[in-house]
Amino acid sequence: MAFNPTRAVVRNEGCDLHYWHQGTGPLLLFIPGGNGHGRQFNNIMAALSDRFTCATFDRRQMSASAVVSGLNKKLNPPQQARDIRAVVTALGFDRAILFGSSSGGILALQFAHDFPGMVDRLVAHEAPTITLLPDASRVLEWFLHLMEVYETRGLEAAAAEFGEQLIGYDDEGIPKTVPPPPENQRNFWENEFPVLLGFCPNLWRIRENGTSVGVMRAVRCKEAFFARTPAEQAKILGLPGVMTVPGHHQGFEVETEAFVPCLLEMLDDLEKRKSGGSV
Repeated sequence: MAFNPTRAVVRNEGCDLHYWHQGTGPLLLFIPGGNGHGRQFNNIMAALSDRFTCATFDRRQMSASAVVSGLNKKLNPPQQARDIRAVVTALGFDRAILFGSSSGGILALQFAHDFPGMVDRLVAHEAPTITLLPDASRVLEWFLHLMEVYETRGLEAAAAEFGEQLIGYDDEGIPKTVPPPPENQRNFWENEFPVLLGFCPNLWRIRENGTSVGVMRAVRCKEAFFARTPAEQAKILGLPGVMTVPGHHQGFEVETEAFVPCLLEMLDDLEKRKSGGSV
């Protein structure tokens, strides 16, 4: 379908959350990661809006979703989960299928922890829960190093070093992603990165709640830290495995046609698992 969404705003805890939606059927909500902007999901929303009510939003303090006070604060994962709840409720639903990519996957898992009854199914795409990695100490110290680079040499230096892990973005023939506004990157490094480097939702409780969860890794990311975390999440959540999907860390945006069948397959598997069937 052509991309022609309905746009709206809902205020939650002092922030005007800008969201948009298209299609009919069960709600499939796409949650942005560290770049904060929902427009990266426009292509996949158009592709899936023939069978779902597809929706996304700009996260708090990102792109159009400005806080009323004008003063940005440190990332608060439970608050971001409440923002997700506000969008779901504003759309007129009491449950949603969630797709969260990168730190959006972490926030989707936090939502599942805090509001398990509102989760139909959940897909976490390369959620970087680095404290679960076998080499967590090494990766954590690298993250702390990046914070020091940001504080002493500035955003461009930190982003450039971090960007070395974004494998596959320069592969031949791969379209470029649509960049977020510059202020999103500043907010990420100033207010989100310091929290995300050590944060992991309580996956054990999510498992106890019986939430239907699936995890993905992108084939072009090879052994980047965020491509290795899904395997560790799967162990704790008791999942049968990790789905390897086309593209790089934002493959859903630029290799949408190849990505969509994998997402639909996982959603079907999660529905069977939720119903007690085989996968």
